Amino acid sequence: MPTSDVRFQRLLDDNQGRLERLARQYADPADWQDLLQDIQVQLWLSLDSFDGRAQLSTWVYRVALNTAISHRRKPRMPSGGEVPDSLGDSGATHDSLDVLREFLASLGGIDRALLLMDLEDMTREQIAEVLALSVGAVAVRMTRLKQQFSQRYLEP
Repeated sequence: MPTSDVRFQRLLDDNQGRLERLARQYADPADWQDLLQDIQVQLWLSLDSFDGRAQLSTWVYRVALNTAISHRRKPRMPSGGEVPDSLGDSGATHDSLDVLREFLASLGGIDRALLLMDLEDMTREQIAEVLALSVGAVAVRMTRLKQQFSQRYLEP
């Protein structure tokens, strides 16, 4: 295997969990693996554009996020497959993961990306760099997201 292939495989291995979680959040359950493959292809095609100004992990996440957002914008044809379970209230109590998924699904692109990166333990500086926002804007958005979550799920 050529050196560039080995380095690319290492890059994928180092970021696989993060990329899978992003793909699962931005695609339907039946399509997340297609999105993951699109992300991997885009990373391969864009690898030469990495200029070292950002950390490699930050750059990888930005490419993945852009690919995921583009994937969401594409019109989808009905698959005719199984109908996914609704996230709505079915009378049963939500476990914390279901509540988080429901909240993430209700968010717009930047807020969803911001919260996902926060859940990945990225620093505010890294999040700001990926989203092209100031650190202050990231902090304000995080505060608003926490307030939204509290009002929706924690207050009586």
